[in-house]
Amino acid sequence: MSSVHVIIGEDDYLVSETAAKVVGDGQGLEVIDSGLSSNAELQLRDIAAADESFSTPPFLDPVKVTWWKNVKFLPQSKGGPSEAVKEALERFARKIASNPLPDSQKFVITGPKMLVASVFAKTLKGVAEIVSFASGKPWEKAKEAVVRVIDAASDMGLSFAPGAADAFVARVGTDTRSLMGELAKMRDYLGGRGAISEADVAEVSSQGVGVEPEVWAITDALGERNLPKALAAIRPFERESGFAVRVTTLVERFLRTLVALKDAAERGRADEATEGMAPFAARKNMGFLRAWTLRELRVARARFMALRERAVSSSGGGVDALVVAELARVCRRPAQGRRAP
Repeated sequence: MSSVHVIIGEDDYLVSETAAKVVGDGQGLEVIDSGLSSNAELQLRDIAAADESFSTPPFLDPVKVTWWKNVKFLPQSKGGPSEAVKEALERFARKIASNPLPDSQKFVITGPKMLVASVFAKTLKGVAEIVSFASGKPWEKAKEAVVRVIDAASDMGLSFAPGAADAFVARVGTDTRSLMGELAKMRDYLGGRGAISEADVAEVSSQGVGVEPEVWAITDALGERNLPKALAAIRPFERESGFAVRVTTLVERFLRTLVALKDAAERGRADEATEGMAPFAARKNMGFLRAWTLRELRVARARFMALRERAVSSSGGGVDALVVAELARVCRRPAQGRRAP
């Protein structure tokens, strides 16, 4: 096992937990924190400190562990370090590669981003154990987060009902620290053991930073053609400035997605249409299609497109009432015998 570890990821909980496993009980630990090193002078100072620690073997302790954390100035594809810092990092990487550490010494580097094609990363590749957590598409992060919360719930004596883990991540977000905190709150709510349902998620879990479940509640209610739920979902937004523009834009975009999915499903190409879509969103949207015909979706989308244009160009507040009325109209299902083909 390598004595040099590079752990990269924007999810600080995952990065810290992974580093903690390498650090162990903290014996002989020396920490260099670059979290506040925002300019080249401070960054060069930190590189020198990391170099000195790397070059100094254990003295009084039987082991030595250096944790160089929050290194935000590693080479990146955009907005990377200054040329002087980049060169200093490359020199340090060459030194690490040329001077294997004894078994009694470990060196850990953690940071949010690192360009794998950089000289720094390539130099360390052969001598360091490099762990990089996903920073790709949102649905990829969500997929990995669902796996993590299912495993964490199991460790707590909990389980998720079908679809509840996806709903939990959709509501809380993909930040692992937030997910673990909300999972602990769910454990206390359920009394320590039990299956977490989607109703439990809606009742107990808090909205994550940057996550807007209330907005999703509007589209979910519309997809189900459930008028009471739709009206309850838009109520928090009715007094906000730009209500009509926001809701019509959201609904038109959602209906556009359903039109594409319904058309693809009727042509036997649903798998192609959902490719690249978050699995949870794909399953949910495909389920909504049962409540609609393709013609109904196209007509509803056209009406909301027209209403959005009116909302954008209007300076009065009367459009807000029209948005509510239009939601009521599209949620109303036609009589069974009069359903459009």
